[in-house]
Order: sequence, then C-alpha cells, then structure tokens
Amino acid sequence: MHNEHLRFGSFELDSGSRELCDGTRRVRLQDQPFEILRLLLAHPGEVITRDDLRRQLWPEGTFVDFEHSLNAAIKRLRAALGDDADHPRFVETVPRRGYRFIATVTTGDLAAAAAAEAPAPRLRLAVLPFSNLSDDSAQEYFSDGLTEEMIAQLGTLCRGRVGVLARWSSMVFKGSLQRAREVGEALRADYLLEGSVRREGARLRITARLIETREETQLWSETYERPVTDYLSVQTEVATQIARSLAMELAPAPAPGPPAPDADAYQAYLKGRYYWNKPGDSGLDQALVFFGEGLKIAPTFAAAHAAMARAMVARAEYYRDVPRLALERARQSALRALELDPNQAEGYLALADVQRMLDHDWNGAESSLVKAITLNPSYEGARRSLAFILSTFGRHEEAVRESDRAIEIDPFCLVNATSAAWTRYAAGDYDSAITRCRNTIDLDPEYLPARRLLGASYLQVGRTSQALAALEGAAAIGAADPVVLSWLAHAQGVTGATEDARRTIARVEALEKRRHVPAYHLALAYIGLGNLGKAFSLLERACLDRDPVLPHVAVEPRFAMLREDSRYLDLLARLNMRSAGHGLQATGWS
Repeated sequence: MHNEHLRFGSFELDSGSRELCDGTRRVRLQDQPFEILRLLLAHPGEVITRDDLRRQLWPEGTFVDFEHSLNAAIKRLRAALGDDADHPRFVETVPRRGYRFIATVTTGDLAAAAAAEAPAPRLRLAVLPFSNLSDDSAQEYFSDGLTEEMIAQLGTLCRGRVGVLARWSSMVFKGSLQRAREVGEALRADYLLEGSVRREGARLRITARLIETREETQLWSETYERPVTDYLSVQTEVATQIARSLAMELAPAPAPGPPAPDADAYQAYLKGRYYWNKPGDSGLDQALVFFGEGLKIAPTFAAAHAAMARAMVARAEYYRDVPRLALERARQSALRALELDPNQAEGYLALADVQRMLDHDWNGAESSLVKAITLNPSYEGARRSLAFILSTFGRHEEAVRESDRAIEIDPFCLVNATSAAWTRYAAGDYDSAITRCRNTIDLDPEYLPARRLLGASYLQVGRTSQALAALEGAAAIGAADPVVLSWLAHAQGVTGATEDARRTIARVEALEKRRHVPAYHLALAYIGLGNLGKAFSLLERACLDRDPVLPHVAVEPRFAMLREDSRYLDLLARLNMRSAGHGLQATGWS
C-alpha cells in the first residue's frame, strides 16, 4: 500500500502522502476515517468486520467508547465521500458484521499515470484580460495575446504548485467592474493577475498587478517599458516574478526556452491566436492565414507550428476538409513544433489528437497527452482529450473525472461543459447529461453541440417530444449544419416520423455539393430508419475519411443495434479497439 494511488469514483487516495482528492479538490479527512477508508480500499468487495476495525484502530489497552467512536468515524467518512448509508455508492453497512467497499477500485502505479493524475495544487490563479490602453482599438489582439501567453507560461512555470485557470473563464471578466473578491469567488481563485498594455509605435508599456482575492490585497505591482522586440522577455519576467511572489520554490529553475522569434512573426502569431479564440470555427480561416504568415517570416517558430497543428485538427473536427487530409497536415506541423521545442505542451496535444483520430494509436495518444499534462498540468485541452479517449473505451468514471478536471481549470468554457455532458451521456447517466447541457445552453442559447447532445439525451430517456424540439431548435440555428440535420433525422426516424426523416436526410445529402458531409453522422440518420446496410457502408467511408468521432461508435447508445452484427466487430478491429470497446489492446491502459 505504500505510495500507492487508489482511485474510485471521482476520488483518489494517495497512501504515501495520506491525501484524499476529489478531482482537483483536496478532501479533509481525519486519521480514523482515513484509516477506515484505507482498510476498505485494500479489500474491495470484502466485509471488514467491526472487530477487524477495532484491532486496527483501537488496539488493546485503548480506552474509548468503541461503538460510539466507530459510528462517528464512519459518519465522517461518508460525509467526506458524499455517501448515503441508505443508498450507498461506496461504503455499505453489513448488518451486525461490519462494512464493505462496493465501488470499483483501480490502482495507478505507472509513472505516466502519476504525472497525469497528480493531485491538483491547492492555490488557484486567474489571469484576467489585460486592458488595451493603446489609442488603436485594432491592437486588441495584442493585449488578448499577452493574456493567453501569460496563462500558458504560468501554467508551465507553476506546475504542481499553483493551478492556473484557462483562457475562456478569464475572458468572461473582460472589461468587468466587479471587485477582486467577487471575481475570486466566481472562479474560486485565490489570486488574480491583472494589468494593462499600451503600445505606441515600437514601444510597449506593460503594467501587471498580483492581487489576493479574499482580502483584496495587492501583493505586487510592476511596470515595464520596453521595445516591442522584448515582448517575450517581458512575459517571462512577469511570470517569474509572480511565481516568486506566491512564495513558490520553483526548483530546478525552468530551462531557457527557444530564442525569441522575429517581432513581426510574433505579431502575426498573436493575430492568429486572436482569431483562433473566436467562437466555434468562425475565426479559423483567418487564424491559419496569420499562423502561416508568422512561419513565412520565422520558419523555426515552434509555437506557431504547434498552433498551426491545433488549427488543422480543428479543421478536421469541424469538417472543413476531409478529416484525413487536415490531420495529415496537422501531423507535419506538430512534429516540426516538437523537433524545434520538445517542451511544447500544445505540440504534444496536437500530436495526441492526430494519433487518436488519424492513426488510432491509443497508447501513443496517451503518452503524448501525459507529456502535455506533465509540462502544463493546467492545460485543460489535454485533459479534455484524455477524457474522450477514456470515454471511448468505456472507462467512464475516469473519463468523468478528467472532464471535470478540465472544468475546474476553465469553468466557463462551453466546450468543457459539453464534453463533461458527453462523458456522462456515454456512461448512461442521461439525467446528468441533460442538466449539464441545459446549463450550457443557459450560457449560450446558440451553442449547437450542447443543443444536439440535449436532444440525444432526451431521446435516451424517452422524452421524445422534448428531444425533437431540442433538435429542431438546433436545426433552426444551424440550417446548413450536416451534423445537426443528421441527428434530427435520426430522432425523426426512431420516433416514427419516417417521411420527415427522409426529407431531412435529403437535405443533408444535398449539402455534399458544396462541403464535406461527415459519413459517421449520416450513418446515424440511416440508423434511425433501420437501414443497417447503408449505415455500415457510411461507417466504412467514415473510417477511410478518418472521421474524428468514429471511435465513439463503441459507446454511443444510438448505435446499439449494430453491435450484434459481425461487421461491427470488423469495424472495431480496424479502429484498433477491442470488440466490446472496454479497454485498449496494450497494457498501458489496464
């Protein structure tokens, strides 16, 4: 048991450090409840008698009211786990005998797992959007770029000590007049970094302030006046000063990064990041243009290669190209980024996405994601990608935990919220998926992925009228979106509106004249009509196209009717997946 990590539900117990964590939150547990939990986890499914507990916790010669003390300790343990004695998820009372741990317990001895699953740091820092004080409003990309780059640098520099919230949640407070305490409470952040940027010609003036949120105390403030060409060195200097101000012992010191790129190349890169961060794929084309401009000026600019790789993965995910073609280009850029800078967390995430979507190399993808998370534990995109892999292979508790960790890092990100809903949907927890989708739609009523998943979740619980309403509402927003229309056609088909389904499928197929129509989703539409032959034909095409979500066929409940067909097993074999979709072929996941 020494130094062993034991996982159950969303919890992880480290027997070496004697810590219990729920996702990214450390759970306080007194000595006796902790020892009871440790004993139960050592023998899952077995009855630990009250006499066993007496001998272990209250050895002979200890004078206590044993019955009262044990009952109190069990109550404290259940309270910490959010467990219910009448409807237990973890600790079951065996009348007149003792207790039994009834949830699945897994161990994590691999170094890679330890790196990916390390308990989250106790302190949380939010980098608020730096204000643009330049006369030119077109310089907004510059201040936004500084914000995003500071988040990335701090995530790497403070790994293991401070959790750095991701960009989307920070941007919610852009231009906000709320007090530091209010922002801290909303983000559950202990510290805020805020500041401003003024650019005048070739000169920069950057002001940064570090504030403790509870008492609204300014811990540190500094102003930098430098030429634009020193932009990167200012970022590094600010990040290092913040780490020191938080009294972190960052040893060894971070290795020097690659040389700063040409200033014009960096300007183009920042513009690319500005467009990359626009909603959905609305800024994707412009982002690619600017990343390309930066690389023309500075071909050895590693961060631009990594960003280009991520943008090409996004082209595959949004079906802007045949996915296979976009993913091949993404591979080239990701490998080049890592060749130039082996410490590029974004490069490892892009490579992992290529490995899982294009190569179906699940262990390679795992390894790349572990490297990304090791380099930057606050990188929510890597945790979200890991959650999708875990979900695909039926490891639902772990998938939920990783998706929840992504939300901890970026609580207002719509993508994270919908991904967390998906992991619950794939696990069969449709009520939770519905709740999370509705919450996401409250934040953005036009966010199509949440609307689609809401309709699919309603369908699984038999709320057919609400399912159709949700999907029809999504189709009204995305009238030319083949994914939305395919999901609507499926719902129409399985609810008996056969002619409506055929008309909707015709609309999807008509789109093929002007854009890529994903065969995976169109196969789902034909499943709604019970046409398995057409569905398998389309899934074959999806495999050739390397549709990014094709592996979800193993857990997607709407594909359940395919699973008794031998062609389904052949498909999973081509995806390098086991027939039941519950594990990976290699031992790295077992």
